[in-house]
Amino acid sequence: MFDAPIEDWYVWLGVAAVSVAVLGVAVGLPTAAPPDAAAVADTVDRVAASPPGSMATVDLRASTVRIDRARIGLRGEGGTTHAVIAFGPMTPASTDGRLERVAAGDHPRDVFDSPAAFADAAATARNRSTSWRPAPETLTVRRVSWEGVDVLLVG
Repeated sequence: MFDAPIEDWYVWLGVAAVSVAVLGVAVGLPTAAPPDAAAVADTVDRVAASPPGSMATVDLRASTVRIDRARIGLRGEGGTTHAVIAFGPMTPASTDGRLERVAAGDHPRDVFDSPAAFADAAATARNRSTSWRPAPETLTVRRVSWEGVDVLLVG
């Protein structure tokens, strides 16, 4: 009595429209999970709260990364995620080759002329405008202290 006859054209049109909508939603879903920026921020916070000389690495599993003083952004197939660190400020080491060497394990005295030069390079790196850059497979986090200059290098 209240059923629509299956022969009516508008029933088939409605079924087709719903099918196309469901297909559109299924195709639009990401095929991978978003990168885990929170895990990276936790690693940074753990090193920042540790004594000077502490170092850690973390897998990124992202295509691009953005690091500024207090925030990490990761972008991958599954989307973009951001996380704020609790301790800091972070110093992006990838903006200066000398800072990259220190982040990799060199002592600052082997790379810089003085603690003041180290502090200046770190301040310049922190204050530089950040942008998305290709992400390495792993990110290195190192807390360095040299004659009163305490720097949290991330790169």
